[in-house]
Amino acid sequence: MFFTFRACMTLIFCLWISEAFSQTPRTNWITPFERDSSWSATQDEAHDFFLQLAVASPLVHSSPFGMSDGFLPIYEVIISANGLIKPEDVRASGKTIVLINNAIHPGESEGVDACLMLARDLVNLPTIRKLLDRIVVVILPYYNTDGGLQRSSTFRANQQGPRDQGFRGNASNLDLNRDFVKCDSRNAQTFTRLFRKWDPDLFVDTHTSNGADYQSTITVIATQPDKLPPALAAFQQSVLLPELYSVMDKAGWPMTPYVHSDGPPENGIQGFLDLPRYSTGYAALFQTLGCMPETHMLKPFPDRVRSTYHFLLATLESAYNHSEQLIDVRKQARREARKTALWPIQWVLDSTRMETLLFGGYTASYKPSLVSGLPRLYYDRNQPWHKQIPYYPRYASALAIPRPEGWILPQSCTKIIERLDLNQVHMYRIKSDTLIQTAVKFIESEKTFTGAYEGHYPHYQVEVREEVQQILVRAGDIWIPSDQEAIAYLMATMDPRAPDSWFAWNFMDGILGQKEYFSAYVFEDLAAEILANDQKMRAELELELDARPDMRKDGDAILDWVYRKSDYYEPTHRRYPILSIEDAIVWSLKPFDGIYP
Repeated sequence: MFFTFRACMTLIFCLWISEAFSQTPRTNWITPFERDSSWSATQDEAHDFFLQLAVASPLVHSSPFGMSDGFLPIYEVIISANGLIKPEDVRASGKTIVLINNAIHPGESEGVDACLMLARDLVNLPTIRKLLDRIVVVILPYYNTDGGLQRSSTFRANQQGPRDQGFRGNASNLDLNRDFVKCDSRNAQTFTRLFRKWDPDLFVDTHTSNGADYQSTITVIATQPDKLPPALAAFQQSVLLPELYSVMDKAGWPMTPYVHSDGPPENGIQGFLDLPRYSTGYAALFQTLGCMPETHMLKPFPDRVRSTYHFLLATLESAYNHSEQLIDVRKQARREARKTALWPIQWVLDSTRMETLLFGGYTASYKPSLVSGLPRLYYDRNQPWHKQIPYYPRYASALAIPRPEGWILPQSCTKIIERLDLNQVHMYRIKSDTLIQTAVKFIESEKTFTGAYEGHYPHYQVEVREEVQQILVRAGDIWIPSDQEAIAYLMATMDPRAPDSWFAWNFMDGILGQKEYFSAYVFEDLAAEILANDQKMRAELELELDARPDMRKDGDAILDWVYRKSDYYEPTHRRYPILSIEDAIVWSLKPFDGIYP
């Protein structure tokens, strides 16, 4: 058979491709960072690397899973042996699942480069590949794809490399590490679907910190243990964290807890309260242990990448070493959560539980600013120190509430229903109109952010009062039983006093505005008639006037008081629409059939 020169060259190229991307990948694959240690892989470079790795090895599967606010694909990379790429098959095999999220803040990109090297080594190096005998690794190579497109050398003003850095906000200018519960962004909705699909045993969200200067290249935020069921908290504190700290120390990257402080570290550092708006706080709602490694912005970029690599490898090794125990502990934790009768929903730093921590820092001092002439803080790296410092790692419950039998959510709350459905909350439709007598919450007072925060003006320091009322529950309204896997998620969102509740995030601000009013000159005669016929109200008014003497000089205030006490006052003003049902009720129910009935 006659071959042209072009055909021969094509055949040679195809043979080379076949060899390059054979099922035994070339061990000399080099990541963009390894080619140039001042460079962090772009999202296209990262996705291309994983796609090539997937072509070359049956252990790797890479494909778009969802979209960002900017309609860019968010990829899911699965690294697994034995062809296990479905969560149900992984669970049936008894393997643990580790989920790694990168570039939630694209300027903090060490995890991207570390995961490229880690994935290659999981495929190529037998000593590391053996970890896949007991674990499956799922990676989001670049979560904030929108911010990843906006690369600049100036976005992270204080950070030492890489050459170009992504932007913190996504296409809607949201910080995605504040969006896990409110789930405003398409990014967060994609993450929620992926997280609930895999239900990981361990979750790692890679970051870079700012703040004080100190000697450690890498720190870590672990899930706040006081918010975990006892079995899971014990495993984290006595098994997982000691092992991670020990392995990192032996690898030459000694860690310290995340430096969260009100001043120089020597004055003491505090545990970080990872509320459900944050990634690890959200993960904890489903009894997933979370770690947030935070490398320090002032350390060289290559050191930050390599320390992140070793942290991720240490996490996989710990998941491998304790695979069966971790799975069993999570099952026990879920049983504990479903049996918990009293749920803390607000937290405060427990200053009575101080520990000491051996910490390596630099001497903090003040000198005149060259900009303002005023004293400015600086850290002198020529004066390093190691000493014991105060450490406050624990939080105490500031408000705990009893777990109800369940909740009734009006079908009009479609935005909330969407998020509950996304999080696989078990819900039912109530079949027929039903009149019930139950306690109803009213928002007595709240404070509100005066400036915008992540697309909202959140409420805080919410106070409620309760009244027993007859309420008409409509056919099509939602019944949510509390005895379910998502109980922690529900307890963190359904009560208006919780810091990440639906009310706190402005999902119900319509109830705060009064819709009906009165004309004073007309209501005067009606108010007089009401008081004449209701001596109890008249007595209450006198007590109010005695308590507020200035009110006697304000006729409109007196009329308003009478109006609010009368039957003419609208019943829904400041009435919280979610009903918390304390006693068991036998409902006529049908399966949840989608957001819109």
